[in-house]
Amino acid sequence: MKNAALGILLFFTASLCTAYQSQPVEKKGKAKEEKTEEKKDKEDKNEPPKIGNFALPSTQQPGAFLSMGQNVIDKNQIQLYCLADVFHGSKRHNIDAIPAVVYGITNNLSAFFNIPIAISYKQDDTHSSGLEDMFLQFEYAVSSKTSSDSSYQSTILANITFPSGSTEKTPNTGIGAPSYFLGVTFDKTYVNWLVFTSYGGVLTTTRNETKYGNELLYQLGIGRNIYSIPSKWIFAWMVEADGQYTGKNKINGVKDPNSGGNVLFITPSMWISSNHLILQLGAGVPVIQHLIGTQDKNSYLLALNIGWTFGSDKADL
Repeated sequence: MKNAALGILLFFTASLCTAYQSQPVEKKGKAKEEKTEEKKDKEDKNEPPKIGNFALPSTQQPGAFLSMGQNVIDKNQIQLYCLADVFHGSKRHNIDAIPAVVYGITNNLSAFFNIPIAISYKQDDTHSSGLEDMFLQFEYAVSSKTSSDSSYQSTILANITFPSGSTEKTPNTGIGAPSYFLGVTFDKTYVNWLVFTSYGGVLTTTRNETKYGNELLYQLGIGRNIYSIPSKWIFAWMVEADGQYTGKNKINGVKDPNSGGNVLFITPSMWISSNHLILQLGAGVPVIQHLIGTQDKNSYLLALNIGWTFGSDKADL
């Protein structure tokens, strides 16, 4: 009986010791788990504060004006745009209206389709108007990163232009054959500043022994936030340098001596955006205009872009 009591006492003593020793291990495990969750939450929140250029969702943040690309939006999101521009010279002018739609196929891939319309083209004493060459473009975000004070994105884009314009009109409103484009963009946005650059090439094709010159595009921009109200408005200014080198045209198998050259425009602009609205207005001047042969030069450009964003839950934050 005495041995039985001693056995029971030893059993309970061992059980208490085991419970006591296991208690700190359990607490340590919970503490480690809580620390891991806290670290994960911290990593998930490794993004810029929602002020300045980040006061609105990414689709509504300041970006390129006349430069190509940077149109990657969220899946199933839609943006409608209409760009109006005027290129004016002493003996010529081009006035365009360009309706466009952007659709987010995935969070990293967007499609961009536009239908340019020549409102009024003038060259010396001749005038024309009508549909221009339409194009369909796809843009893919190769890399997208955010940190506590900035965001970065690089994209590749490709498009095909359809010969919906006319080469019979003077001035012409199209090039008469499909063309193909491939380019890359890079942009870095901070709370107050943003910079972006893009490069690309247009390869034209031949039809009826006529081929318009290939193009090389090189672009750079910088901008700064002026004022913002979180979840409501962003106001910013931007300056872009948009360059275009064009080869000579070949008409009926013969190179046109009065075609091709290099042009670089500097265009300051003002950006205004809200949860759904995007408005950008700018004016530019050519700082380089090396045109081959006899060609009328541009004196200035004016441009206005209006956009509206649909289908984004983020836009309603």
